[in-house]
Amino acid sequence: MNLNHQKVYITVNPAETRKKALLFIEEKLFEEWDLQFGEPVTIMAGCRSVPVLVQPFASSQPTLKLSYDMNQILSLPIFSDPISVSYHADERSIKIGPFFASLMNQTPLQDGTFGEMEKFYQEMKTYCNQQGIPFYLVKLQSLQDGVVEGYLPGQSGWKALPLPIPDVFYNRIHSRKLEQSSSFKLFKTELEERSIPMFNGRFLSKHDVHELLILEDGLLPNLPETILFNEEETFLTFIEKHSVIYFKPASGSQGRNICRLTQVAGKWKIEQSGHLQNVHFADTDEKLFETLKKFSRKRSFILQKGISLFETDQRKVDFRILLHRNEQLEWKVTSMVARIGDPGTIVSNLAQGGLMKNGPDFLKEAFELQDASRIYQKLVRLAKNTAQALVENLDDSFGELGIDLALDTDTHPWIIEVNSKPSKKFQGNYETFRPSVKSIIDFMLALYPKTIHKRSC
Repeated sequence: MNLNHQKVYITVNPAETRKKALLFIEEKLFEEWDLQFGEPVTIMAGCRSVPVLVQPFASSQPTLKLSYDMNQILSLPIFSDPISVSYHADERSIKIGPFFASLMNQTPLQDGTFGEMEKFYQEMKTYCNQQGIPFYLVKLQSLQDGVVEGYLPGQSGWKALPLPIPDVFYNRIHSRKLEQSSSFKLFKTELEERSIPMFNGRFLSKHDVHELLILEDGLLPNLPETILFNEEETFLTFIEKHSVIYFKPASGSQGRNICRLTQVAGKWKIEQSGHLQNVHFADTDEKLFETLKKFSRKRSFILQKGISLFETDQRKVDFRILLHRNEQLEWKVTSMVARIGDPGTIVSNLAQGGLMKNGPDFLKEAFELQDASRIYQKLVRLAKNTAQALVENLDDSFGELGIDLALDTDTHPWIIEVNSKPSKKFQGNYETFRPSVKSIIDFMLALYPKTIHKRSC
């Protein structure tokens, strides 16, 4: 395939211009692409295309000059920065893009921003601009018209306007309910019909993750025994084996609605996360089952064997490891943080008052240098193996995962949780953008070449 890819300025002639089917190309670019005066080619953006005749013109920089009508058909916004364009000689076509988008379910706030996600989205846009890639935000909608309503940032916040259908979607929908809706399933079907990739296509259930990971023999020593809270008989058998148990929502997040169950003087002590005073007791195993049944309110919960976690100053510690897939589709660690819980709390989540420290720095403070290095490598290896095991056993594509690991008092690592929508709250002090932004866009670029000749829009 003969493909020439570079950044080009795109301008638009006024509406009254009569030469609607003429595409003007800066003369050096015209020559580089080996085009002939008046030659017919197709110009494409997203799922739309326009047949045009090409003509060179003089300019001080690589430029495409589109007619007003041509620009309207392609639904292109006004570009102030140069945009990535590729010429496909075999097909006699010029492709504008790629176009990348984040799928989300928010509406801009009154100030035109997206609240706590604003910084992340701005960083995505800035990094994409540097690559010559238009980036925008898209809500769930039909793709039948060949365009999307997307949000682009302006001086007074994000504004909605018609834009090309993106070449790759990154799913940041925050609603599990919406992801299970018929409209989301229809959207995924439309993407598949058009050969448009979307990664991190859904939330992961704690129970589903456990059921997939136990298929990997190498991970069994790192998986706490876990069952679905369901039948009383299974429940009674499980609690007979363990003196400390965690009761967690199968689809929960941020450490909410978690209970720690502990056997104390022949009774069960029930402590709820986020509520230091919210402690209950159950006299018998059967009463414990009934109490938890009421607490669950018919939602799906799991029971997980409690681990004697490594602590520092009576604070429980676990590690959130953020991983991304690179161009070779291998998992790489982007960051590791240690999450240190409040004294007396049963979880270490930041949303429940926990502290955050750089993971490698924390290990160096807590252990001898040689031990810190060994433990770090052990955690990294386990995180990568966990991520790889998941993608091998899931139909959905994933390019980013947040994996929570913990050390027990013997520094043996345990897999606590896998999150397909890691938090994007601004928690760094970097000058331009966080490493995860680069990794996400690089993965989108890795997916893009696989789609450009498959599109059936």
